Amino acid sequence: MTPTPDRSMLPPVRAGSRACLLALVVVALASTGATCPNALRGYQVGVSPLPRALPEQPTLEQVIGTVHDNTRRVRSLMAPQAVLSVPGVPRLSAQVACEPPRRFRLRAQTSITGGELDIGSNDDLFWLWIRRHEPAVTLYCRHDDYAKSAARKLIPLRADWMPELLGLVTFRPEDQHEGPVPSSEGRIEIRTTMAGPDGAMRKSTILDGTTGLVLEQHLFTPTGERLASVRTSRHRVDPTSGAALPRLVEVSWPASGVEFQLELTSITTNMPPADPGQLWQMPSYEGFQPIDLADPAVTITGPASPGGALPAATPLPAAPAAMAPQRPLPAAPPAGLSSPPQPYPG
Repeated sequence: MTPTPDRSMLPPVRAGSRACLLALVVVALASTGATCPNALRGYQVGVSPLPRALPEQPTLEQVIGTVHDNTRRVRSLMAPQAVLSVPGVPRLSAQVACEPPRRFRLRAQTSITGGELDIGSNDDLFWLWIRRHEPAVTLYCRHDDYAKSAARKLIPLRADWMPELLGLVTFRPEDQHEGPVPSSEGRIEIRTTMAGPDGAMRKSTILDGTTGLVLEQHLFTPTGERLASVRTSRHRVDPTSGAALPRLVEVSWPASGVEFQLELTSITTNMPPADPGQLWQMPSYEGFQPIDLADPAVTITGPASPGGALPAATPLPAAPAAMAPQRPLPAAPPAGLSSPPQPYPG
């Protein structure tokens, strides 16, 4: 049995945080708290109140069932008019596409320079391309090789976690889940232990205690070091699928010195892409050498290491220039964010 972590060591949440839901008027759907498939239609956070989807003291099964009901409504998601913000870098226009469990694409560009960023995943592999990266490379790795590759140090998220960045969360039955643990401001927490190549990894999922919306996700190494955090807010109910989806996604990858914010101004769900063959295919960029992160000759150095030419057997810089902050990460969280989470206790 996994020891129960000390809640005081988990991330505190400031009142008034941008990641918090606006005040909700709770509407009871049924005395059992069961989710009705069509009950969420027409509601928007901050416009009309979302109804209660969970009883006052939900069980673990009820929480997981509510989250999965929302996730399963979305077979595909397209956001053709998004905005990507990185500290120290001008805002980029972006397009996001997702087909759970593994298909994901995030492309960003400016009107002057064209494409600047391409992060993608298909059924077989994932890739990362950044125009301003030095040296000029396209990084990729097959999903089957990820656990034993240097990729997990550069990108501490498996491909099937990519949809979870957009709020499409799944609690896998092979993992160990505990909770819900009551938190502040009407929130609850699910604590998950997952088998990893270096030992058991931990995940903390923070949800709204009435709607069951996932608000925060924090991933920790076996030693309690934070690998990644995702905060989602500004949820609105998609009229096509009936799913409540976030319009603001804030991501932090401390291991690679990366943080960014993604604003989804328009979302289309459950519509086939115009050209799926091209959308889910790893691109080839002229002048950029493909580098397989599963190659044993490829290693990852720390974010502060200088970049340089990349022969096949030399280390890769962990923080690409176009994505790494141009100033040190602040000790205090940016305005609108809750305080940085502390290490998950062992």
